Parts: sequence; structure tokens; C-alpha cells
Amino acid sequence: ATVLLQIGPWNLLTDPVWSTRCSPLSMAGPRRVCRPGVALPHLPPIHAVLLSHDHYDHLDIRTLIWISRRDQPLIVTGLGVGSLLRANGITRVAECDWWESVSLGDLQLHFVPAQHFSGRGARDRDRTLWGGLAVTCSGGTAFFAGDTGYGPHFAAIRERLGAPRLALLPIG
Repeated sequence: ATVLLQIGPWNLLTDPVWSTRCSPLSMAGPRRVCRPGVALPHLPPIHAVLLSHDHYDHLDIRTLIWISRRDQPLIVTGLGVGSLLRANGITRVAECDWWESVSLGDLQLHFVPAQHFSGRGARDRDRTLWGGLAVTCSGGTAFFAGDTGYGPHFAAIRERLGAPRLALLPIG
């Protein structure tokens, strides 16, 4: 789910995961099959992180801490996710409900619905909001679906924000 989007002068990362494992434990959980396409220190300065939800394979706290210390990007995510980020020293967070947006220069970053769920453990299912993110600017729309099943939210996103020039869709 990790993609580097470069739109004009802006560098955005979707759900950045550079850790070897997607797990609360560094020695257990699903292991990365191949290395990231770009080593973490070789990334350009990151202006914003588009964070779809709090599952370990999308919210890699070690990667987010590293990027936040280096670049202090704006992290745009769903309601409730900010408390985990702030507990780890990440303070530049915009928590959004579905259809809310924040500005980054000439970009609008929209948090949009998805058909999924959230949680990092056995007792916190759906306590934070999950979603996709759409970036709109004068050149069009880039849509990052996050994790989602097919549903009517795709038509609603297109109706509100227009057809995307780029769509990053999960396959699983």
C-alpha cells in the first residue's frame, strides 16, 4: 500500500511501511517478501502522509516515527488514529471524518469512505475510522483507496470529487 506520489512540488506517501514485519513484535508476524523500491534515507523530503487506517500493514509506527523526525510531514488520517501517533511523539496530525479535507498548499487532501474496518488488537475493533484518501488539485484527482471492498462508496467518491486521473486500488 506504500506509494510515493509526487504532485508538483509536493511529496506524499501512502501508508508507509519500511519495517521487516507488519506486527507489534519485531520477531513475529508477516515478513516482507522484497525490499522497498527506495531505501528510507533516500526518500525525498515528505510533505504529507496519507494514512488509511491503523492495521499494522498500513500503520507502521517505526517508519512513521522515522519520517516524522526527519521531515515533520502532515499526517492525514481517520478519526481516533491521532492518539496512537501522538503517544509516539508524532504531533503534526490531521484527523478527519469521511468527506472532510485539509489543505496542503494548492492541494486538497480528502478522507473518503472505504468498506473495511480498523483495529490493532483483539479489543479495539472499529474504535478508529478507516478510509481512503483523494488528493485534488488543478491537474485533477489522485485516489488512494487504502484497504477496501467494492461498494457504492466508489460512485459517491467519483460524484463528489470527479473521476480520478490516478487510482491506487488494493487487490487481495
